[in-house]
Amino acid sequence: MASLLLQILPVAFVITINPVPIIAALILSTTPKPLTSGLAFIGALLGVMALFGALVLLVFGGSLVTSTGASSGVVRWAWLSIGLAFLAAFVIILVRRPSRSDAREPRWMHLIGRTGPAGAAAVGVLLVNYEMQSPAMVDILGADVTRAQAFAALSAFIALACALPVLIVVGALLSRERVALSVDRAKAWLARYNRPVLLVLFAAIGAVYTTKGVLALVH
Repeated sequence: MASLLLQILPVAFVITINPVPIIAALILSTTPKPLTSGLAFIGALLGVMALFGALVLLVFGGSLVTSTGASSGVVRWAWLSIGLAFLAAFVIILVRRPSRSDAREPRWMHLIGRTGPAGAAAVGVLLVNYEMQSPAMVDILGADVTRAQAFAALSAFIALACALPVLIVVGALLSRERVALSVDRAKAWLARYNRPVLLVLFAAIGAVYTTKGVLALVH
């Protein structure tokens, strides 16, 4: 169980520092209905991540581990495929030249600022990081743990993955005066550093899972 958490919690940390959900949480906290919008956003984010994870565990749980407790070939190939996909995304972002529009405020920020609770819930659903939760689910499926331990690991993963957006919504409700300045700074930061942040994250995750898949297949 401890080794499983060491594998999946770093991925959850990467998810929680993703600037897009953080900025969405900040913007929603400045809307006319910050309480209901913030709670709708966090509720959708947590709920969909939990539903996605639970469905994966219920459908595939126990079928991707061999009798010796080792990960099956499906899991090993999944690790390799996920790693190569992230490396491919890294290369695409790297070779793509930033345009002038990349330095402007993205249109989605403006739309989030005008949305209500229903729209905030939709934003929560759209910002669930399926592409990064999926590798963690493969790790859980490939681990030699009980179903209860698998769900406990999933819960720990979701708690850490959503930690910063949750803290921001709670903190913003307690001190709305500081949020407006934080939103402006966050928007400027995202416009300037979104590309290098994605490059670092995609390269790191791609390298880890590609290496993991290759080593598992070789051995």
